[in-house]
Parts: sequence; structure tokens; C-alpha cells
Amino acid sequence: MGVCVSCRRRERKIPEKRSVPGVVGPAKGAAAELLPRPVNRFTAMANSMSNIKMTNPIKNMVSKRRIRYTKHGFNLDLAYITDRLIAMGFPAEKLEGVYRNHIDEVYRFLETMHKDHYKIYNLCSERTYDPSKFHKRVERYAFEDHTPPHMELIQPFCENVHSWLSADTRNVAVVHCKAGKGRTGTMVCCYLLYSGDQPNADEALKFYGRKRTLDEKGVTIPSQRRYVEYYGALLRSGVAYRAGAARVQVRELRMSPPPAAHVPAAAAPPDLVLCQADPHADPHSEHNVLVLKTPPGCVDVQRDENSIRICLTQCTPLFGDIRVDVYNKPKMKMRKEKLFHFWFNTFFVTAEVGAQRIPPLPDSPDLETYKLTLNKWQLDDAHKDKQHKHYSPDFKVELIVEKVPDSSTYRPACDRTRSPTSSSSSSGSVGSDPETDGNWDSGTVCERVGHYRQLSPDHT
Repeated sequence: MGVCVSCRRRERKIPEKRSVPGVVGPAKGAAAELLPRPVNRFTAMANSMSNIKMTNPIKNMVSKRRIRYTKHGFNLDLAYITDRLIAMGFPAEKLEGVYRNHIDEVYRFLETMHKDHYKIYNLCSERTYDPSKFHKRVERYAFEDHTPPHMELIQPFCENVHSWLSADTRNVAVVHCKAGKGRTGTMVCCYLLYSGDQPNADEALKFYGRKRTLDEKGVTIPSQRRYVEYYGALLRSGVAYRAGAARVQVRELRMSPPPAAHVPAAAAPPDLVLCQADPHADPHSEHNVLVLKTPPGCVDVQRDENSIRICLTQCTPLFGDIRVDVYNKPKMKMRKEKLFHFWFNTFFVTAEVGAQRIPPLPDSPDLETYKLTLNKWQLDDAHKDKQHKHYSPDFKVELIVEKVPDSSTYRPACDRTRSPTSSSSSSGSVGSDPETDGNWDSGTVCERVGHYRQLSPDHT
């Protein structure tokens, strides 16, 4: 095994006195002969690796603007949100531990600072580690990166954390995902609301941002922030969450003004994909989301200079956590280009949390109708367009849904009359041209929520 450069320099620069032949004891004064100090190479290498863990500048580059814990001989991507609630990055091993939190250093920190009084909460669905490394005090509440948690996951998480912290005043909860920011912040903010430490979602998000980051940008993904607001509304109302209590069908998505990719009149119509989280699936499974394919001939795309409307004349009733993806379908390319996406929950839309009730549509006079309006900064991906290159500053999306009665098996008919002003037929919409769709490379369709199985129009 070789010796690092710093060790070789130490050998040359740090001499020691050696005995001179014929002289008892070490030589003194001019008789002393200076020679390199002998070094145990294995000890030197271990010390060098320890120094790398502590001072490696790559760690600072990876953690970016996240606050690091640099006291008591530690250098970790970790921050105390409260005295008993800690947020940190993933405890990694092997090479990854060089630029992330090394699992051995995390263990040393917890054993030094909170011995026998810590529990770790792993939010990563994509990775894990041996819980025995932390005395098996590891809980897993996993969900995908860059997405909000399923609503069914939040309450059990908060109850578990609260139970642990209430068991002993010395106990601390350590929450992490991969980077220890977005997913971690979402669940930490929900707990701050649950425990009463923060009065509302906005204050909880601001508080977390100050405690976890240098630029106060904690939870930045709009859909994750929306779910913190949902949970805050749930706690205020005192109503138990029931996903199946609010089944809706999407009737229309309206974009105004049109995105830059659709300003030319000859631009291809946008494509719409709906995904429903499966509440009965294992959250650790890759197949925890159902994908809706709209039947052929049931989508109508209308456009003018001020807006683009994607109207669905038939839609499978949806409930719970829903993801909406809007794609651009260039005529000269086989691959779709995603414009933006967002998550919403049907329970809260029909409860008018972030949404409003509007008059029913002419062809469904007996159904409750709601409109969810999201501006540019409330749309995942679109919120990154700081320079307004793709979306104007006043860009917004309006999603219109109808609540399906609990006892109804209602399916809207496909033969509803279409607007005579439609500028494009249904051939440019989801599932409207099976032959063309079969040749598409769907690319990154819902790429952050795993693999999916098709949700048929009759699935409820």
C-alpha cells in the first residue's frame, strides 16, 4: 500500500535524533545526526482517510447551500431544526461516503451527542442501509425523490416521531432523504405543524428554510410545499383524511398564455398524462402509481392566441394523490418533451383547499365542479424558469374537475358535442392515435415515480 503525499512530506520534514556509534545514549549538539522519523504507514493512511472525511472540500460542494454541522470535531451535512429534531443527508458508505455523510461519522456523531437516545427516519425509496448499524433504531417512510409523500404516509410518520420524542425528554429524531432537504423538509414541516411548534404551513416552511439552509430555500419543489399546506389544513379542520371520499374526473386543463413552445399556430398540440398513486401498494414498490390512458377520440385540444385548452370528454374517476404531466410533442421528433407537472389531492380540491367551486358545466348540470388554479411558481419544472424564457410571468394553469357521486358509476360519454372553434382534432392528444402513440418514445413520462401499470377506463 502506498503512502499519501502528506505522509512522505512528514517523513522528510520531521527528523529525529539517532545515537552515534561509541556514544552512550542519544547524541547531543553537533554530534546529533538528523534522520527521518520512522512512520507506521498503515496508521498514517488511516489518519489521512480520517482527515479526508473531516476536511474534504468536495463535501462542501455537494452540500451546496445546506447548513453543515462543524462543531466538536465533526463536519457533517446536518442541522438541528429544533433541539430534538435533526435533518441530515444520507449516511453513505464506501466511495460515496467521501463526498456525502459517511455512515461511520454519522454513527460517531450520534453516539457522542445522543447515545441511546436517537432514532433515524429514512425517507429514501431508492436506497437503504443495514439498520443494525444504528442499533436497529431506524424507521422507513419512503417516497420518491422530487415528489410529495402520499397523504396516507404523513400522519403515521408524525405519530411515530411524536411517540418517540414523548417517551424521553432526551430522545431526538433524525430525519434524512438523499440530500436531506426537499423530502426531509416536507416531512419535518408536517411534524412541526402536528406538534404545534409552528402555527401554519407558511411559517413552518420559512422556519425550516432558515434552520436548514444558508439562503433560506428549504423546500423549493411546489408540489411538496402544496402537501405541507394540505396537511396544515387537515389539522385545522380536525377531519380525518379519506382518499376515496372524493372521486373526481378531469374535464379540462387550460394554459394561459400559451407556453413559448406552443406560440406558433403550427405547433403540435400538447399531450396530457394523468397518474394516480395507488394507496394499496407498498410505497417501497416500483409499481405504486397507476397511469391513465385516455380512450381514443375523447380529447379535444382548442387554442387561440390567449390560451390552450385540453378538454377531456371521458376520464376514469380518480381519487387521492394525482400527478398531472403536460408534454410537448414536436412534429419532427419521436420523443416527447415535458413542459411541467404538478401533484394535487382530490380530497382537498373538493374541500376547496387551494381550489374553488365553480358553476357546473353545461353537459353535467348535476355534478359539483371545482377549479384548481396554479401560477407559474406553483408548477414543478416551470418554477425554474426564472428568466421567463419558456413561460410568461403571468403564466397559469387551470384544472377543472367534477366530483363523481359516491354511489354513482357515471362515465361521461365520448359523443359530447365538441366546440366548433377547435383548432386541432383529438389526433394530437393522449391516446387519440394508437398507431402513432405506439411509435413514440415516451421518454421521461413520470420518470420520478417509478414504473407503472396501465389504469384502464373501467378501473375505479
